[in-house]
Amino acid sequence: MLSWSSQQSETEIDLAALARGSGDVGLPHAKELLRYATTAARLDDDLTQMNEARQALSAAAGEAMMIDAAAVAANFHMMTRLADGTGARFTPARLEASASTIAIMGTADMVSKR
Repeated sequence: MLSWSSQQSETEIDLAALARGSGDVGLPHAKELLRYATTAARLDDDLTQMNEARQALSAAAGEAMMIDAAAVAANFHMMTRLADGTGARFTPARLEASASTIAIMGTADMVSKR
């Protein structure tokens, strides 16, 4: 979704920097967004760190952006559960089309929060 939205908005982003969690991603407030996203995806549900990440993002980008980030994170969690619950899988053509992004982001090696 991020690669698509960056193309639509003509915003150049560095997916490798995004995957590493460091470097110039090419987005405003990237440091705070990365911290928030990383904390939201953690397996340990550390509420202290989540609150700190939420506050840092709000302070840097405003409450509206923090709310948008929370909605995006919630949507990703929902989509994963929906896909798992229905047994949905990517078609071979979709996997092939996504292969370069999957490789850059390292998502094939990610562990589910389930």
